[in-house]
Amino acid sequence: MSDQYITSEDHLPADTDGELTLQVMDQETKHIFTTRARIARDPAELPDPDPLTILRGPHENREEQWYIQIIETDVGEASVDETVLKECFEESQEGSNVLTARGEDVKTLVSYLVETGEYDSVSTAVRSLLREHLSETRPELVERYVDLRTEREREEMELKLGGGEKE
Repeated sequence: MSDQYITSEDHLPADTDGELTLQVMDQETKHIFTTRARIARDPAELPDPDPLTILRGPHENREEQWYIQIIETDVGEASVDETVLKECFEESQEGSNVLTARGEDVKTLVSYLVETGEYDSVSTAVRSLLREHLSETRPELVERYVDLRTEREREEMELKLGGGEKE
């Protein structure tokens, strides 16, 4: 790991005093992890500070320099339950691919994004937003899903090329 980290202002709690749990990205390796840490605007406030860039703004195009003292890494990262993921994968292959999210708040916000031209359709907006969110907050789940899907596609291609039928 390097000694420079990045986080989004979206990951900052309202109260940044004392010890907190924070999602950060290692600037060098691009590894995203959750850590117990202390953060401060002034490096003198921390015994062992490392630079922390906080990305701000709607497009995260403004940077603010803070400092972080990491206490413990990989806090609270949930591992992927392979069995459950495979069951969900099988179900999605066999069943309906329609998801419902009842809620007028979400519907209103997503409809706004479509009406203002940011997305072509509600389904495209929901897929994009969910993919972005999961990639940021659960990268290990997304990575394992991609592996599982790749394995499945390879098996199907091998069967087709070999003239076999899927069992």
